[in-house]
Amino acid sequence: MAVVSVCRDSTCAVTVDGKAAVCPKCGGPMRLVGESPVRGWILLILGLFLVLFMGAIAWTLAPTMMRPGEEIDGSSFSGTPEQARTAMLLFGAVILFGFVAIANGIYMLKTRRQSAGFVVVTLVLAVAMLAIGYTIIGWDKGA
Repeated sequence: MAVVSVCRDSTCAVTVDGKAAVCPKCGGPMRLVGESPVRGWILLILGLFLVLFMGAIAWTLAPTMMRPGEEIDGSSFSGTPEQARTAMLLFGAVILFGFVAIANGIYMLKTRRQSAGFVVVTLVLAVAMLAIGYTIIGWDKGA
């Protein structure tokens, strides 16, 4: 895949094929677009972390949350069944977010490029998690 340099000045924003340190138009610094191995590794590692740890948390809490009010292994969930489903939905969204991060990291490591599709999916999932989180926060306010 081709490497492209882009001027850091947003008013200039000239793109040049290949590596360039100085903008040919304004003389400002250029940034390299296309080589993302560090970001790819970070996404891969953080995605694995989210999937493994949130998966373990969901697996551990699921029996208690699916039967609110019942004591299971010395603990119980005092919320409503709807609240339990919403919390489990949030856990699932975080796990899905982790899988998207893993896929995005692998894509970046293989192609050395960032995918606009992965950016859009990540933003949509982030908004969904915020909406679910807002619903959960509303529980404390009696909503």
